[in-house]
Amino acid sequence: ATSFLWVVFLPNSFYLISDFIHLQELPRADILYDSLMFTAFVTTGVVLGFTSLFLVHLQLRRRFGGWPAEVWVGITLLLCSAAIYLGRDLRWNTWDILVNPGGLLFDISERLAHPGAYPNMVLLIVGFFVVLAGMYHVLWRGTRLFVRPAAPRAPARQD
Repeated sequence: ATSFLWVVFLPNSFYLISDFIHLQELPRADILYDSLMFTAFVTTGVVLGFTSLFLVHLQLRRRFGGWPAEVWVGITLLLCSAAIYLGRDLRWNTWDILVNPGGLLFDISERLAHPGAYPNMVLLIVGFFVVLAGMYHVLWRGTRLFVRPAAPRAPARQD
């Protein structure tokens, strides 16, 4: 249950990136201040989201090994990208999973059945996936430069 809640709410941290579109609605005098505020909020959300994903990624590597953990992270980021599309373009909210699951399921199934009718959907999901996966890859590889895996412990001597 906890893992499900984590997966359901994780996209919210990355969704913040799409909030930059609101800057076009502001008067010119406020745009610099609001750009700074948006950047601070977006950076905080993305860092917390990637930190959360990083911790889960480490646990998955311990339990299942490298390759399955990498696939799981990729699928998670793809789901996050799809959730960003659902939120930004279709205006669905995380709570709609509980409040209006039928409507949400209808919109998702309609787009899965006819993806060609929604070219913006494919572009947005792939675009966010590439950005998120690229950012996470840099984070993951960057930590490997500074954090070395612990060497296996030698068995304790029994005298």
